[in-house]
Amino acid sequence: MSSKIAYTVLRSHEGDKFYAEGDIRELSAADAKHLVDLGVIKLLKAEPKPKNKAEATPKNKAH
Repeated sequence: MSSKIAYTVLRSHEGDKFYAEGDIRELSAADAKHLVDLGVIKLLKAEPKPKNKAEATPKNKAH
């Protein structure tokens, strides 16, 4: 079984249920390929993890 990947719905469509524009849909890459090619969905990009500014940066030099 292949892993599921999150996609953003660009145009409303009916799959296993009705998906409206802006919904998140999880599919395998093989199942999503034709929808991506048609411009119905696009890969959801994960937001970068925020940096914890409270952590001290490690020093690479020994003094």
